[in-house]
Amino acid sequence: MECPKCSGRTVSPEGLIGETVCTNCGLVIKENPVARRFSQWNPKWPSNYDEEDSETLKEWLTVLRLVSCQLNLPNFPFREEAARAIRKENQLFSKSQRLAKNKRAAVAALVHLILRAYGKERPIKEICQQLHLDSKLVMKQTWTLKKKIATKKQFLQTKGKSSKDYLYEYGGKMTSSNHLLITAEESLAKIKKKGGNPISLAAGAFYYACKVERAKISKQLIGKTFFISERTVDTNERKIRRLIAAVTTK
Repeated sequence: MECPKCSGRTVSPEGLIGETVCTNCGLVIKENPVARRFSQWNPKWPSNYDEEDSETLKEWLTVLRLVSCQLNLPNFPFREEAARAIRKENQLFSKSQRLAKNKRAAVAALVHLILRAYGKERPIKEICQQLHLDSKLVMKQTWTLKKKIATKKQFLQTKGKSSKDYLYEYGGKMTSSNHLLITAEESLAKIKKKGGNPISLAAGAFYYACKVERAKISKQLIGKTFFISERTVDTNERKIRRLIAAVTTK
């Protein structure tokens, strides 16, 4: 199903009450009833405009959308993480003349730092070639951002999310089945696993639920959506299956 506004890809459920939403522009296309437990999930779209947003902030978010499109950057988590950073440091981006002189260069620098934080670093020269920007300028903007955020430890850091958070954030993009997501959530609750990578555990739980419910969603697609390898998906699914079996036999 394509968005009637921008022809972007749509997913369901993607909102507080299980709406069908465009992943590109955020347009709510259709509202669907959802299970009560699932309706507690309320993801935010930092790249979307709010009524109270200033024109300057909207300009920055617009530039981010254009740059993300040109770089073929996935909306989640990279574009939305960059949008969250712009919102959080609104004063920095709005009042810094050095950054405002070339917003595209500043956003390119921000994207570079976001990708590095996620272990998906792309060289500045490669980014600049795709955006037709001066690599020296983007490098200077990168230095400016790093200098400005040096005393702000939480900037450009992903908030600590649980496996359940990642399950609904990424798993919700692959299925509209509340039952499938709840089965995956229940598997996480059963093992009560502490430590480890929450994204990998969420992916493993989702794959486990797919097997239990006989849902035809491949581990390749799961790995791609959760930004991990299919081997990691498979390893965590087997781990979760063993732990659940051990809990059941007690």
